Amino acid sequence: MTSSDSGQLDVRDYLAIVQRRKLTILVTVVVVVASALAVSFLQTPVYQAAAELVFEVRPTEALLAPEGGVIGPQVATEIEVMQSRSVREAVAQELGAEPNVSVAPVSDTRVVAITAESTMPAEAARTANVYAETYIATRRDQLIAELLAAGEQVQIKVDEFDQQIQALDQPLADLDAQIGVAEPASRQALLAQRARLEQETSTERAGLQARRESYANQLDQLQLARNLTETGGVRLVSRAVEPSESVRPTPARNGLLALVVGLMLGVAFAFLREKLDDTVKSKEELERATDGLAILALIPSLVEWKDRTRPQVVSLDDPSSSIAEAYRSLRTSVQFIGLQHPVQVIQMTSPNASEGKTTTLANLGVALASSGARVIIVCCDLRRPRVHEFFGLTNTTGFTSVLLGEIPLSASLQSVPGQKRLALLASGPPPPNPSELLASQRTAEVLAALRSECDVVLVDSPPVLPVTDSLVLSRAVDATILVGTAGRTTSKEYHRAVELLRQVDAPVIGSVLNGVDEEGLYGFGYGYGYYRSEEEMTAASNGETAGRNGGGKAPKGIKATITAGSSRRR
Repeated sequence: MTSSDSGQLDVRDYLAIVQRRKLTILVTVVVVVASALAVSFLQTPVYQAAAELVFEVRPTEALLAPEGGVIGPQVATEIEVMQSRSVREAVAQELGAEPNVSVAPVSDTRVVAITAESTMPAEAARTANVYAETYIATRRDQLIAELLAAGEQVQIKVDEFDQQIQALDQPLADLDAQIGVAEPASRQALLAQRARLEQETSTERAGLQARRESYANQLDQLQLARNLTETGGVRLVSRAVEPSESVRPTPARNGLLALVVGLMLGVAFAFLREKLDDTVKSKEELERATDGLAILALIPSLVEWKDRTRPQVVSLDDPSSSIAEAYRSLRTSVQFIGLQHPVQVIQMTSPNASEGKTTTLANLGVALASSGARVIIVCCDLRRPRVHEFFGLTNTTGFTSVLLGEIPLSASLQSVPGQKRLALLASGPPPPNPSELLASQRTAEVLAALRSECDVVLVDSPPVLPVTDSLVLSRAVDATILVGTAGRTTSKEYHRAVELLRQVDAPVIGSVLNGVDEEGLYGFGYGYGYYRSEEEMTAASNGETAGRNGGGKAPKGIKATITAGSSRRR
């Protein structure tokens, strides 16, 4: 994972991770969207219809509410009643199935919407209407029961007042009876007594009579309301109609939501993979993994190279490509290192197998030979030799044959077709003990003999981590180059390989990273690609032809290095 100098990720690092893991994000988005659309199209369409009711003031509330009290239905309470078991059971009995409805108020009004869902449009409308009508009927029956109960209560009050009035009038009635049978002498006194009693009870009687009349009027109104009631205090204001479109599923909306969720999951997976991925993919990561080891070249990935088991030398097949230019950049890096330190025998190795060291070595050999240097490639990978396959040569005899004295060194060298300045010493028959053979004095003598035969000796050696061949061979070379593959070689593998090489004092001069994508090449000088005009192409072609025919000359820097190296070795 790339990071800034401060060790923290910035916006460019996040964008780089997204760019690098774009395939993960794309796959996640495609899977999520495809799944959402598949589920949407496989679902049975659901239709929705709604009926609207409005609650009104019930007669019992208008008649019996205290003066100044709140009159009117509590919508929240009525909704709970509408959703009660008794109402649902009544609707289920009418429909023959449990209704699938929801009840909700419309804004801050007394209007309530009854919404029904069904897989059939007509059934959705029928369910909503039946539910509303059933509730209205239930509410009407409840109201009638309330009116009857209220009437009974009011009748009780009227009867109580009649009894009180009768009790108040009873003394007067008794006096009237006495006056009717009294003697003329005492009748006058009884009449005066009755007048006084009537005067004393008149006010109380008038109050009782007024209150009785009030309750009597309420009783009459309740009787009238019971006879006229039809809605039970709730009225259907909007019947449900058969819907023309389904409410679920909505493929377009589901697809859009899935796209957003897929992008979020994809980015999350991308960063998770980046966090768990310890492979080296860029120049900065390679520098950290190799503890600041010089980076000699970043080699772009070859998209056209589909079959990795078939060797390919891009410097020969497509010398004008950006990849061939990257190998020429590696050649230049090696030549500049040779200006300060004698570098004639160069070992190419890698942390693990299949990381492109042989491919890099073959292309570097062609680039050096094209510049006029005499190059011999030596295959010291005695376990899995492959370099001869890159040039279409044989491996029947070679390095092991020379070590065992079976064939002279001069007879074992094979010329590379089309490259007269480039020769190959194949590995030869595989030995039973490669490490011991490479550590022998005879190996150092063969490499010393090759120094006098050419300008540069390129040694293909086994990986560092699996076997010790490269470590023992590093004592007989002038320089060691560590090769890895972007997105394959991990930081731990690089670190361990460099650690092992430094433990044996191997002359490690730098590293090369293969298979770098376009993002990893930014800022390295040739990530934009390599383009040349027709004149440059013609001049380069003539120069390469002259080099192949032996007419080229080695650069002064590398010639001086080779001379100094040869005299030092001797």
